Amino acid sequence: MGKIVNRFKILIQIEDVKLPWLEKQSGIGKKRWANVKSGHLEMRAAEVEALAQIWPEYAYWVATGKELPSCGQISPLTKAAKESS
Repeated sequence: MGKIVNRFKILIQIEDVKLPWLEKQSGIGKKRWANVKSGHLEMRAAEVEALAQIWPEYAYWVATGKELPSCGQISPLTKAAKESS
């Protein structure tokens, strides 16, 4: 599923996360997150690791764009679909 920044955008949209909250949870500045989101900066391993710690069920999807549902590794799209059905 495309670029990692697109997966990041999907994640924060579906989880309804604001950058100040993400800053508190991750220890990574909201300005850095904003620059990643806008495409001005590339996502680093530190951001990927932070997202994986906050949402462990999305770790594989964030990193690869793939899901492993049998291992509990899903995307926020799958979670939203399950919750709405």
